Formats: sequence, C-alpha cells, structure tokens
Amino acid sequence: MPLPIVHINGFPGTGKLTIARLLVELLSPFNGRLVHNHLLIDPAGAVLPRSSKDYQRLRHAIRAAIFDTLIKAPDTFDSVYVFTDFQSSDDLGSSVVGEYESAARDRRCTFVPIILSCAKDENLKRLESKERWLHGKLTDTALVSYILDNEGVHKFKDHPLQMELDVTHIEPMTAARLLYNHVLKVCIDLNAGLGKEAITDTK
Repeated sequence: MPLPIVHINGFPGTGKLTIARLLVELLSPFNGRLVHNHLLIDPAGAVLPRSSKDYQRLRHAIRAAIFDTLIKAPDTFDSVYVFTDFQSSDDLGSSVVGEYESAARDRRCTFVPIILSCAKDENLKRLESKERWLHGKLTDTALVSYILDNEGVHKFKDHPLQMELDVTHIEPMTAARLLYNHVLKVCIDLNAGLGKEAITDTK
C-alpha cells in the first residue's frame, strides 16, 4: 500500500512551509517528502500572468502531472508526501482540494487533510518575515488582510481524518509534532510500523 498524502492548507503567512519542513523531518523514517505550493505555482507564473484565462488551466495541468506520477510510479510508493497549499472555500478552491483527495484515492493511499489557522494580527506580522521576501512569496499585507476578511479556507464538512490547528501561539516544532502525532494516529500502517513508543512527546 503506498504511503499517505498529507495536505496542509492555510492562509499565506500562517507558517505552513516552516511547519511542513519540520514535519517532513519527523517523517524521515517514512521517507517524508515536501512539495510546497510554490513548486506548483511558480512554473505557471513564469509562463502566464495570473490574469490570463489559461493560467488556472496550466496550474491544473502541472498538478495533474504530479498526481499521475504519484499514482503510477512505484518509486513514490514508499514515501509520505506533504503538500502545502492555500485553497479557499469557493468553487475553485474546493475543486483543487478535491483533486488531492482523488489522487490519494487513485494512489490507494490515505489522505490526511490539515487546516492551519492563525489570528489575523499575527498572520499579517508573519507576512513580513525575511524568508518570505527572499523566496518571492506574497508579502502584501493589504491583500492578505482582504483575503482574511473575505475568504475562508477550504474545509471538509465531515472528513474523518481532517485536523484543524490554530498555530497563533504555538512554536513551529510543537505544531509539527502535533501534526506528526495526528498522522501516525490516523494512518494505521505508519503507526503499526513504528509502534507506540515512536509517537513524539509534544510537551
């Protein structure tokens, strides 16, 4: 059975990438691999402006190529894949998250959706980090403030494996350990492989 796909969804500046990197380190016994959202966004942005009617179609094609590999390539089966993303609760965002869930189903692996949230003031503060600027990430506080006030992050209504975590007052490593524990708990194949003693203490 191929190992799970973990999808971390949250607003820009929440801390998804920092936490995901730490989570992947914790998942090293399962060959944890990180595919952060800019690996999928930047190739499309290099070719087309976001205003182009073909932009979302290109984004879809890039995702489809990645998912096809995860479904068909045996060399991916022994790795847990952690994706970071920002998808809103509108029709487009819900459709994109549905692609991840469908890919996991076709891969015949567990799909673990995770929602990260953060208080607005702290979220906007984190946008100003040097790392975001160096990596060409969104740093427009006015735009993100508008998004925070007018859009919701996609959440499944009744997904049994979904986890929601408010990271406003949580250090990244603590957050990563909480996510790791959740993944081990809901992915029986992983938990059975390591044993209870491997579950990380989050205190």
